[in-house]
Amino acid sequence: MIKLRRSHVFSIFTAGFLAGAVALGFNFILRLGGIAAFPPESALSAFLRVIPASIEEPAVEQLGELAGELGLVIATLIAAVVYGVIAVVFDALAARRIASMKLGRMEILLISGIIPWLLFGLVVFPLDGDSIFGIAAPFATGAGAWTFPFTLLLAQAVYAWALSARYDPRLPAVAAAQGAAPQQDVARREFIEKGAIGVLAVLAALVGLTSLFPTAPSQLQPGGGGQPVDLQDAPAIFSDPRIANVVDYEITPNQDFYRVAVDIIDPAVNLDNWSLMVDGLVNTPKQYSLQDVKNLQGTSQYTTFECVSNTVNGSLASNAKWGGVKIKDILADAGGVQPSAKYVAFHSVEGYSVGIPIEKAMMDDSIVAYSMNDQPLPVKHGFPLRGVIPGLYGMMSAKWLDKISVVGSVYVGFWQSRGWTSDATVNTGTFIVAPESSQVSVSQNNGSIILAGYAFAGDRGVSKVEVSLDNGRTWQQAQLKKPLSNLTWAVWAFEWVSPAPGNYNIIARTTDGTGQVQTATAAPPFPGGATGYAAVSLQVTS
Repeated sequence: MIKLRRSHVFSIFTAGFLAGAVALGFNFILRLGGIAAFPPESALSAFLRVIPASIEEPAVEQLGELAGELGLVIATLIAAVVYGVIAVVFDALAARRIASMKLGRMEILLISGIIPWLLFGLVVFPLDGDSIFGIAAPFATGAGAWTFPFTLLLAQAVYAWALSARYDPRLPAVAAAQGAAPQQDVARREFIEKGAIGVLAVLAALVGLTSLFPTAPSQLQPGGGGQPVDLQDAPAIFSDPRIANVVDYEITPNQDFYRVAVDIIDPAVNLDNWSLMVDGLVNTPKQYSLQDVKNLQGTSQYTTFECVSNTVNGSLASNAKWGGVKIKDILADAGGVQPSAKYVAFHSVEGYSVGIPIEKAMMDDSIVAYSMNDQPLPVKHGFPLRGVIPGLYGMMSAKWLDKISVVGSVYVGFWQSRGWTSDATVNTGTFIVAPESSQVSVSQNNGSIILAGYAFAGDRGVSKVEVSLDNGRTWQQAQLKKPLSNLTWAVWAFEWVSPAPGNYNIIARTTDGTGQVQTATAAPPFPGGATGYAAVSLQVTS
């Protein structure tokens, strides 16, 4: 018997793993629709909250937004392994006793589904503060969260349904003792049970998929590209087709705008049950619909965002035109702030929060945005509202806003609680984008090579970009295209004529609008943003 059990344990584990994968796929659809929590997501979030930022940071640097997606895939595979282990343990310890109760195969497997239901509902979800069965998950709403225990239970029924296709827990000796339960009756019950599970699963999946599109299609469009770039008053070098990509991306198309977020699955906000609450140390706390916000006096501005995790010459920076309402106008509409106000805290529907000093919030260029490049704010960038706080790293501009609170003390946000800077002032930096190839030939374009890229200094503006062709010994000034605003990066270009063939280390540095040259001291992104000159290696051939 022991030899038989050992020979079957792998097949039982495989059956449980595959059935678990099916159940997790079904559960994921329900999660996307906001009608069930997803165990791997909560487990991964809990894990990310406890690991040191020094471990998490390299993954974000190397993978960007793919880091969260890869983490979710790994967490889901681990959850499927847990299902496989549950199948083995259940078969070894409980299946015989339960089979003696004259139950059919489907009924026994449904009982086995109680184990992951309790494990996920009472252990995994509370680990991330989502309460039992995920009913306090950040995306949950009061109207539907009460169903989470039942939708999670339905996912386990799907697990039992899928497991029944590969595994029968009734041992031959025990099954033979079930003479009191006619085989025909057992088969009929199993057919009815499977049919009921299938119907409920299809209905729940349809509800979940329908919930993915809770607003009008025009409000869920991903958004178009940026605006046409005006070159009328720009130096002639910026019309050179060799740097067309650099110039064209002065305004980043919505679909190419970088994204880094603590959430693994973008929230799908339903405007029917969403509102923006403005409370705390304001004289008249108010609640706003999206249309209420749009009814306030609007404004628009070009603002560049950079992630605090960006490396020197990295890709986590983008520029867009944002339309919305000044934060100070919203606070004024809520009766104005009280004298004891010190910070404004921004809260997101998925649980993220961050705070900025009241002085920064009251500046003319600090806004909450509902459009991006003249398109409705895309879901991945914070629909329906996000903060736009110029001069500070992107982590200070919260997405998917549902509350703005004025508080009387320093507010410690999500990333700040993990050791990241609370000042978050953008460090002056330079990006070398062209030429795209690391090898160029002087036999083309009459020996002319064009170097180009972007320079960014937060809300301090850019006054000068310099290029060194001899590893920093001497510097030559590049040409600047007038930036779209004092809040954006500036496009720069430098024509290098007839260089001698060889290997070159190209370095670029920026001077901000106050006359301060960026620091040459190299520092990693953690905790206050990367510093150091941008450098690329270039091989010049004849």
